[in-house]
Amino acid sequence: MSRFLIGEQIFLRAASPADATPAYLSWINDPETTRGLVTGTYPSNLDSLRSYLESVSADGNSIMLAICLKSADQHIGNIKLDSFDKTAMTCELGIMIGDKDSWGKGIGSEVCRLVLNYAFEQLNQRKVSLTVYDNNPGAVRLYEKIGFQVEGRLRKHIYADGAYHDKLWMGIFKDELK
Repeated sequence: MSRFLIGEQIFLRAASPADATPAYLSWINDPETTRGLVTGTYPSNLDSLRSYLESVSADGNSIMLAICLKSADQHIGNIKLDSFDKTAMTCELGIMIGDKDSWGKGIGSEVCRLVLNYAFEQLNQRKVSLTVYDNNPGAVRLYEKIGFQVEGRLRKHIYADGAYHDKLWMGIFKDELK
């Protein structure tokens, strides 16, 4: 597979329906992995996962990249840019690192910085936004560390872990990237 963006620990390549593997399926069916994500609300199977990847590949308003470890050429998660607004020059970011052995190693910030630089420099985006749930404080800290700022809060918006949680809207401009 062709390497699209290359970092210190990881490289990014185009995600494809061939990425619908039992490992990937285990990530999206694992409540700990999907805590704070839209993914994982309902159980998935390989056919639905493959269909999802096919639809994202065909969608002209989405860029889905597979996150792969350089050391093992191993797919460990995905990051995407979507909801491009050609007038406002904005888009939205989403990330999932499914491989738990890769958690806590700085990969999330490395991947986000690579993709944000790509969005700002290559795609000429003015702003990148994302949403995150407050039951995922690690993700909120990661986004704040790289420069995202909370722009809005939908109070008690989603139900997870036996309680309602706030949905945070966060955004970043090129000059705020740390």
